[in-house]
Amino acid sequence: MDKILRTVLIIVGMMSLILAAGFCLQLPWIVQLWPWADSFSPYLFLGSITAATAASLLWIGLSGELAMVTGGALHLTVFYAGLASSLFLLSRQGGDQNLYTRPLVFAGGALVSLILLLWFRRYPLRDSRPMPLPVRVSFGVFVAVLVLVGVGILLHLPNVFAWRLHPTSSALLGWFFLGAACYFLYGLLHSGWQMACGQLWAFLAYDLVLIVPYLLHFAVARPGQMPSLLINTLVLVYSGALAIYYLLVKQSTRTWWRSSQHFIAEELNMDGNFGPNAPVYLAEHNYESGLRSNEGIVATVMSSYREGKSA
Repeated sequence: MDKILRTVLIIVGMMSLILAAGFCLQLPWIVQLWPWADSFSPYLFLGSITAATAASLLWIGLSGELAMVTGGALHLTVFYAGLASSLFLLSRQGGDQNLYTRPLVFAGGALVSLILLLWFRRYPLRDSRPMPLPVRVSFGVFVAVLVLVGVGILLHLPNVFAWRLHPTSSALLGWFFLGAACYFLYGLLHSGWQMACGQLWAFLAYDLVLIVPYLLHFAVARPGQMPSLLINTLVLVYSGALAIYYLLVKQSTRTWWRSSQHFIAEELNMDGNFGPNAPVYLAEHNYESGLRSNEGIVATVMSSYREGKSA
């Protein structure tokens, strides 16, 4: 069953990558999924969301740490439920037909995400390594920043975000940030290293999609938007550097290092901590058993010799 679930997660992750590319390239059939464009051009942001989801799903499927699904499912539950409620309220104010149908779709997404959250809670983390202290501190900062920015965007506070936002884009960004805050808070409360891996992979994919548009926006941003743009860019740079260091550089936490440890341990019949599973024999036991074996061989040879002489 677990192998089937891992395969499904990998397939959905690959499909999410295709979806992310479609949003970033603004392919016509993808744009129809979110028909509200404004000066912010939300399609790059939607591409970053789907890329982050893809990175997290692929990592979970490849690593086999199915318990990590719970954090991502919590994120999507908050995101979809909040977005559905905001779009429903907007539908009461205007005549856009899309505002009547999209809330139902996102409400369905919230329900599916909640079911996944409840289902995967039963899986324990197989890797019990603690989360490094710098990662825990960073997650706490991420939670605070995401909550402040998300609430500010939903309240339409001026210059909280570096672009002017349409009400639908405000709902999209605000609830995504609040969902991400729940995701990092969940990782902070369940502070195993493997729980942080999915979040760091997701943040790295999110950063890679948005870092260039953020840097280019410095040339055209208004003075009042500069503080928000600078803070958001610094968060992208810092979170990307944090993910690269702990996922790809630091030996004790980088992903392929742990995988190779498990492979060698299996080959040597050892557990993940290199503790031998086979019984241990002391050197003197081996020595004594060797003596007994040699004595038996000598006795057999002498007996054969005597029988030969008597014959």
